[in-house]
Amino acid sequence: MGLSTPVMAEDDLTFMMVTHSPSSDPYWTSVVSGLEQAGEDLGVNVIYRGTDKNLNDPNQQQRNIEAAIASSPDGLIISNPSPDSLNDSILKATDAGIPVILVNQGGDQVEAVNALTFVGDDPTIQGQIGAAQYNAMGAKKALVITTPIGAIPFVDARTNGFSDTFNGGTTLAEIPVSNLNDANRIKTITMTELTKDPEIDAVFSIGSCCISAMLEARNDLGDRGEAMQWGTIDVTVGATDALKAGEMDFALNAQQYAQGYYPVVLLALYHRQAVLPATSLFITGPAVITPENVDSLLAVQ
Repeated sequence: MGLSTPVMAEDDLTFMMVTHSPSSDPYWTSVVSGLEQAGEDLGVNVIYRGTDKNLNDPNQQQRNIEAAIASSPDGLIISNPSPDSLNDSILKATDAGIPVILVNQGGDQVEAVNALTFVGDDPTIQGQIGAAQYNAMGAKKALVITTPIGAIPFVDARTNGFSDTFNGGTTLAEIPVSNLNDANRIKTITMTELTKDPEIDAVFSIGSCCISAMLEARNDLGDRGEAMQWGTIDVTVGATDALKAGEMDFALNAQQYAQGYYPVVLLALYHRQAVLPATSLFITGPAVITPENVDSLLAVQ
């Protein structure tokens, strides 16, 4: 069930994080690290429960949330990428008196589910900042590697934020949700769009799922690929390697370690000192990582 080994402590508080991704996902490994370190630092028990294989399987996440509620934790940390599917289950937690913090996705759902607050970033702003990088580089036509519009709300927000802000033309390489773990399929769809339109001079990956396939496409394009601009939302090992090698122009770092760490701090303060978050949004990013500053990031990892 994507369940990590609990980090146990003497304190009897137990917080569970339930998200839309396996703990093995390159993005979420950092979140889990933050979660577990916070549990150790603050003396609370923390458990991560993600989906088995697929990013954003709302049916399984719904089941995981309800199973977590049944275990009566002292707090829940929940990502909410699909409010239509998940809000009713999250409300069951808050109605039962379990404090909830939304994380990573669902910043606009805090009031709807009676959560304490949200820790993460704004997907629309992520797209806008990505487009701003390309505008500054003078790109004229961008290919956005994304999912079909309507498939995943937060990805739609990233895509629309980019398209609305980019000064040039935008084409979409639409990856079916069922193929988000299939790098070969992502690469094939990306290359098809790039081959059809030789005027595309920039490529933007909508998230960690597509970075490796995007970089393979860059290499396959040879001289054309070297002359283009390449960027992504999310930072993975592949992204930092590409930045160091000068094969990528930027990556937007959600600083997701904080998305694991901060919610544990907030829940611990809530239980131990009755401290309520003063704001409905705790924004963790993004920070723009480039070949010029990537070494500073790697120095602390």
